[in-house]
Amino acid sequence: MRSGGIRCCSSRRFDRLVKCGRYQRAGIEYWIVDLDARLLERWMPGEDRPSIHRPSIHTQQLTWQPTGAATPLVLDLERLFDEVLGPATSHP
Repeated sequence: MRSGGIRCCSSRRFDRLVKCGRYQRAGIEYWIVDLDARLLERWMPGEDRPSIHRPSIHTQQLTWQPTGAATPLVLDLERLFDEVLGPATSHP
């Protein structure tokens, strides 16, 4: 299973310390979308730290295929952030 949320300033601590711990204990993958930093944190059950995904010259997409899904979900990170926030002035 996967759950996720868009992070806002007031929920940063709660998302990372409380919600993330709850989801990990339940065996659920958890994503936090950080709009300010233009990145996605992918927290996996049993892991102490997230993997960080952001648009770059090397990686533009994040692919997720849960067990039993016929096709994967493919997120184009640059397009996602550009649609939500407008084009970045410079990409990392």
